[in-house]
Amino acid sequence: MCVAAQKYVNTVTYAPKYTSSRRKVAYLKELYRRKLEVGPDEVKHPSAFGCWNHASEVYAFGKRLGEEFDEQKLAQAFIQKSFVESEKEKQKNLGLLLDVNVEDNTKLAHEGRILASDFVKAYLRYSYPHLFEEGICAIHDFLMSHSTLFHVASNLGVRDLIQSPTYPPSEEDYITTLMAVIGALTHSDLSAANNDHDVTNTKKGLSRAELFVLDFLVPQLIGRDVMEMWELANPMGLLVGLLRARGLGQPEPRMLWDAAKNTIMPVYNVGIYVDKKLIGKSPGETAAIAEEMAARDTLRNLLGMSNSRSPLQLGDQARHLQLDYRLRNASVQEVTSV
Repeated sequence: MCVAAQKYVNTVTYAPKYTSSRRKVAYLKELYRRKLEVGPDEVKHPSAFGCWNHASEVYAFGKRLGEEFDEQKLAQAFIQKSFVESEKEKQKNLGLLLDVNVEDNTKLAHEGRILASDFVKAYLRYSYPHLFEEGICAIHDFLMSHSTLFHVASNLGVRDLIQSPTYPPSEEDYITTLMAVIGALTHSDLSAANNDHDVTNTKKGLSRAELFVLDFLVPQLIGRDVMEMWELANPMGLLVGLLRARGLGQPEPRMLWDAAKNTIMPVYNVGIYVDKKLIGKSPGETAAIAEEMAARDTLRNLLGMSNSRSPLQLGDQARHLQLDYRLRNASVQEVTSV
């Protein structure tokens, strides 16, 4: 056979040809029925398709973040404890007595969580100096919550890098990896300082891990009402105690205006006066609800949390903040007991 004919034969593709649309519809219905019987395709790791280099992908991950990681620590940040245990179990079943000397990311994740938690609290106290410590803790708990950390981790592109016995990884694996990456960045900074024999680089390196938290965790507050994260059981009682501690008079709620009282959708607008000055107001479906919301609005204004306040300092504006980790805001009990 000539070369031209051989090329022609190799390029011929064989596909079912339908003589009528009725046969095509029946064929497609049968394929769909079989697909339902088999179920959805199993999600496979990219390594199952070949051409996968885990070390190169981990290195590229660090470069995408714009950080200089210690490669060994960064690789360790993706190794789950369950993965190490599964590898040991596989070798045991195969009768191999090899010592799997692989360290998982448990320690790095613990260190990263401590650093992230401490930095978030220090940053919030700096940004909201007049807010009670209970409010700071409520915002901190939101940023360090399971849902927030999973949202951040799942958008960093770590799914294919996590070394776990199951794929896709669990939500806990995502969160542990995120905290371990922060811990790895801290260790990378410290190792760089030791290699340079410069103790001052230690603080410089540690701030890189703090800035990582600032760039990825703190922005989750954008567009959210942080006062709603703090559950207040008795806002009017707290307002009375706060005004007394500041040497001001008792709050006096007044009805500013109302409308549609005899309909199914009435609205009342209540204002809070202190020393004959209006310091807060809010509408509500009933007079009681409007009074409670007005008390919350007054607290918001007194604590420097009004909607017109300056936005949080993020990005380049927050690169040189002087945070005091030892500082604590006043608690509700300390203020109201005065």
